[in-house]
Amino acid sequence: SFLNFVIIMILNFLYERIAIWITDMEIPRTHYEYENRLTMKMFLFQFVNYYSSCFYVAFFKGKFVGYPGSYTYMFNRWRNEECDPAGCLIELTTQLTIIMAGKQIWGNIQEAIVPWICNWWGRRKARSNPENLYSRWEQDHDLQSFGALGLFYEYLEMVIQFGFITLFVASFPLAPLLALMNNILEIRVDSWKLTTQ
Repeated sequence: SFLNFVIIMILNFLYERIAIWITDMEIPRTHYEYENRLTMKMFLFQFVNYYSSCFYVAFFKGKFVGYPGSYTYMFNRWRNEECDPAGCLIELTTQLTIIMAGKQIWGNIQEAIVPWICNWWGRRKARSNPENLYSRWEQDHDLQSFGALGLFYEYLEMVIQFGFITLFVASFPLAPLLALMNNILEIRVDSWKLTTQ
């Protein structure tokens, strides 16, 4: 499950670049049309990326195994996976826990720790040159920009989280509590990031 999470994060990075590239190649007429097309592509890519392994475990794994003595083979070579005798629910719960918690931890690292390190490095370099010290309003002017799609990524993160909560809550009943704790932390991290970074 952890290896699957690492692959999901790598594919997420690639899918984001691909969605932006495809949308740029379409040459939309307006910025509004560009955002709509990018939103659809990003959502579809992330939907497939995050939920495909969970859908596989929940609905397909173990369904096409065959019977003892007459197992089903893929390409006449590899035997299909089967679930534990108790079913695939524990595996699905593990998968969801690692993907949801890992996505939330990774997102908070990207949103808080990476900008903090960049700003710390900039302040460290500024301290070595006293003539580069700024007044407070100049420091506020030099805050990292939120970007044209800054809120887009925040909303997309919430939509994916909502999907985890609604689609798979039967197999992972703690998902809403995990999402609530993440959202409380996210509010604090975002407010800190917007005002200081």
